[in-house]
Amino acid sequence: MRGGTEEDFRGWSIIGLMSENLHNKDLDELVDLIIEWAEERGIDNPILQYAKVNEEVGEIAHELTRDRKNSMELVDALGDSFVTLIILTSILGFDVKGVIASAYSVIKDRKGKTVDGTFIKDE
Repeated sequence: MRGGTEEDFRGWSIIGLMSENLHNKDLDELVDLIIEWAEERGIDNPILQYAKVNEEVGEIAHELTRDRKNSMELVDALGDSFVTLIILTSILGFDVKGVIASAYSVIKDRKGKTVDGTFIKDE
């Protein structure tokens, strides 16, 4: 990792969360805070929000293709990707937990095999 060891980074992230009093929040609370944040800022255009999702996912690709699996930039891009998807889901009028539950219900019994670390579903 650039700028320190993985242990340094993990310690920093926990300290950062605790200092902002976010460490003890559950996922539902964080989702609500993210949606509230977006509404307060008038973020309501699904096309523009989709562009933000793509931008953040592109940042994940940028870090992974440079083998920076423990970088602060990767953690930032992963978090931002979640945030942008949560906001897009909300803009479209869907319940975040419902969307995730729906996706899981589709994959939970899926059969297939893993090849080179990637799951390939049976047809």
